Amino acid sequence: MQSNLVIIMSDEHSPVVGGFAGHPYVSTPNLDRLAEGGTRFSAAYTNSPICVPARASIATGLLNHQHQCWDNAIAYDGQHRSWGHVLQENNIRVESIGKLHYKNTDSVTGFDRQQMPMHINGPGMLWGYYVTLYQALPTRRRVCCAL
Repeated sequence: MQSNLVIIMSDEHSPVVGGFAGHPYVSTPNLDRLAEGGTRFSAAYTNSPICVPARASIATGLLNHQHQCWDNAIAYDGQHRSWGHVLQENNIRVESIGKLHYKNTDSVTGFDRQQMPMHINGPGMLWGYYVTLYQALPTRRRVCCAL
């Protein structure tokens, strides 16, 4: 019998925001059906609060200091073995749909096919960090930085 494994990963969401989690106002009927028939992690934690390093940790099972993806400018490149590599070694087709934020499509990251992967393809979005930092500063003490 053939089995399918579907991993749905979303960034920066509270674990209690969804109909399946009992939220009184949020309506998520499709996610509710998936949660009802699958496995839901209700107490999961991330190795990094930053997107790209967190995705590298999910792919490899390694901590940031092990895979060396420290921020959104250093993306996973397939250098460390991932769960995708393990599935491929066992003749299981592995595909991704949507944002991976890995280094690029040419990197051997454990996917047979990548659809709309939105890779980093460069130094990453460092400007976003500076914009966020600048906006978070108190209005009386704004600091101007050249990007």
